[in-house]
Formats: sequence, structure tokens, C-alpha cells
Amino acid sequence: MRSGAPERGSLARGAWHQAATLGAFTLREYRIWQSYRVNQLMWLTNIFVTTLLFFLMGRMLTGADAHLLGPAYGTNYMSFVVVGIAVNVFLFTNLADPYTRIQRAYFNGTMDLFLLSPMSIYTPLVGLMTKSLLDDYPRLFIVGAFGVVLFGAVFRFEHWLLAAGFTVLLLAAAFGIGAISASSFYLLNIKRGTEPVRFIVQQLLATLLAGTYYPITVLPRPLQWVACLIPHAYAFDALRRLMDPGARMNVPVLPIQQVLPWPPLTVDAVALGVMAGVLLPLGFWLYGRGIEKARRDGTLTRWQ
Repeated sequence: MRSGAPERGSLARGAWHQAATLGAFTLREYRIWQSYRVNQLMWLTNIFVTTLLFFLMGRMLTGADAHLLGPAYGTNYMSFVVVGIAVNVFLFTNLADPYTRIQRAYFNGTMDLFLLSPMSIYTPLVGLMTKSLLDDYPRLFIVGAFGVVLFGAVFRFEHWLLAAGFTVLLLAAAFGIGAISASSFYLLNIKRGTEPVRFIVQQLLATLLAGTYYPITVLPRPLQWVACLIPHAYAFDALRRLMDPGARMNVPVLPIQQVLPWPPLTVDAVALGVMAGVLLPLGFWLYGRGIEKARRDGTLTRWQ
């Protein structure tokens, strides 16, 4: 018992140290974010223009064309697309930002300094994302407010706790893909140009197939099955069912929902849970392998 007490104390001190280090990263990134006031104004303008664009598109889906959304998602296109835009921001941040931040640390010559200090190799991966969290996560509320106040979107909130649970699952799954993407920087030596994991998942599959701006039922059947390979499709489906008035919980939309004998929300939860449970450990493992390779090769940082 006595020998175990110092070990537990050491673990507690280590956990506290990592938490304090993440706090320091958060404060640093917040100060960087706060110093660019013009960017914040441009950020708000971009959100407004993007939402306005899809409001104008939504006029094409009013009246007789509203049935194109399908019975599962109601008939208000603005509610449909606001959920798509807001969720896509979350997913893009967690999926694309890890690689971008590791790339920045490398070319700024700071990654070597980070890892010479007594911190976990994963602390910079998480801590450097804080600026993007400050930039991107609040867009959920801003896009929602624009949609409701200016463009006629309507939402229901009686299932907000369940919606929050789905949000946690989708963020975890997306960050797993982001960690795999970040691992390619050192593991595959992809330091410039287009990173393939992010390009395939976010810029190719998600852009065309996930259903951000239109229901995936407009796609050919084989492409609907391909959409089931990425977390975006399940996140959009679940949150639209939970938040869009007129949406129906038990109408299957994704082809996998039509095959499995479970309610659609159960399929979404299981799929996101499996993706998060597989992709997060795999992403951290691959990222760790990349750091080990860079340490052996002496390529943690580009020296100026």
C-alpha cells in the first residue's frame, strides 16, 4: 500500500502538469486570436454572406419543392442548411486543424522546443488548436442566430441533451481523423502541398456526399453508401432529426439505416461511437509514431 501511494501521487502530479500546460497553450492562443481584431470582423462578415447565399438557394426549395428534403428532415430548408453549415464548421476544425497547427509549429521552429520541455508529445497537438476553437466553435451560435432572426430558420430544443451527446461523438470521430492527418506530416513527410487524408475525407467525400447543403437521397445509391463511411453523414442526420421542426425520428434516410433493424438515431449513435473508438486511438498511435520517426531523423523542426 505504501509503495503504491507515491506512484499515485506521481501520476496525479503528472496529470496536473499536463492540464496546466494545456492551460498555458490556451492562454497563448487566445492572446494571438485577440490581437487580430480585423480578422474577427471579416470572420463575422463571411458567416453572414455564406448563410445569406444558402437562404437565397432555399427560396428554390419552398412550396412544392420542399418535399425534396424528404419526410425525415421537415420542410424548412433554412433549418436544414443552418445545421449543415454549423456542424460542418465543427467537423472541419477537428479534422483539418491538427495538421495545420503541427505544420505551423514545424516551420516556426517551435516544435523541438515544445518537446524538449516535460510535456506529453500530444499536448502541443491539442493545445495549439485553441485558437481555432475560439474562431470556429462560436460559429454554431452565430450561424443559428442569423438563420433564425434573419432567414426564417426554426429549431426545437427539447432534445438538446441528446443533441449535445451526438456533438461530442462527432467531434471525437473528426479529431481522430485529424490526428491521422497530422501524423502524415512526420510519418509520411508530407510537409507542403495538399495533405491526402484531409483532402479525401473533407474536400472530396464530405463536400460532395455528406449532405451539408442537400439530402444525400438525391445522390445515386452507390454514392449514398460511400457517404456512410464518414462521420459527417451520421452527424447531419442525427442533429437534423433532433432539431428541425417537422422532422421524423423513425424514417430511415441513410442506406445503412434501411438495412439495420434499429431506429435511425441508434444507427447514427453506434456508427459515430465506433468511428470515435477506432479513429481516436489510431490517430494518436500514428501521430506518436510520426514524432518518434522525426526524433530519430532529427526533423522535428526546420531550423532557419
